[in-house]
Amino acid sequence: MGRIFDSKGKLKIPAREVRGEELVVKKALCPEGHNLITDQHIINGYPGIELAFRRENGQEGMVVLSPILGDRTTICLKGHVDEGESVKFLCPVCEKPLPILTTCDYCGEGNIYVLFLDTDFSFNNAITFCSKKGCPNSTIRRSDRIITAISF
Repeated sequence: MGRIFDSKGKLKIPAREVRGEELVVKKALCPEGHNLITDQHIINGYPGIELAFRRENGQEGMVVLSPILGDRTTICLKGHVDEGESVKFLCPVCEKPLPILTTCDYCGEGNIYVLFLDTDFSFNNAITFCSKKGCPNSTIRRSDRIITAISF
């Protein structure tokens, strides 16, 4: 077993790489517990994440995001979102706004929305993504790690 600190007393954090394995979100819950994974819209072989949205001009729509980490494929079911536009996300079942974690520190314009991975509704076990179409700042957050790259 190796040492956890280097010669200068800094904690050594090993780099991890996932190769040949797709990380797929299989459950994505709104704060009311509705699972937003839908078998009705398959993206690259997996059920997508269906969300309602509202544009600044009041137009509403529906979009399906890929559940595959790093896959930026989306299906717009209703309405339209321009590249670079920020929208408000809602649960398509109960129509309640999804929770916002913070303002996006990558693009500085969007909000970071949260979908929970289990019924504990913990921000430490969630999917987070920017509301600005095309912004790559999105993550899967687990209590022991953050995995990046699920995008709107």
